Amino acid sequence: MKLAKGDVLPGPGNKAIFTATASNACPGDSGRCNVAEALVRSLSFENTANMDFGVGTEDGREPPSDEEWQTKLESL
Repeated sequence: MKLAKGDVLPGPGNKAIFTATASNACPGDSGRCNVAEALVRSLSFENTANMDFGVGTEDGREPPSDEEWQTKLESL
């Protein structure tokens, strides 16, 4: 899972159906669990107030740890 400040991550475009069913990370795929957790966790950080940020997927099998979330959100 990756975060990016602003609305800068690529969308799936014409490949949306393939992105939604792919077993690996694809541009434009956010993953509903990643989005939900990012939104809830961002509420605890002052620097993410009133900020647009994108959530994207990366290859991996483990969700970010608490420390990884903190690092990702503080770096926005």
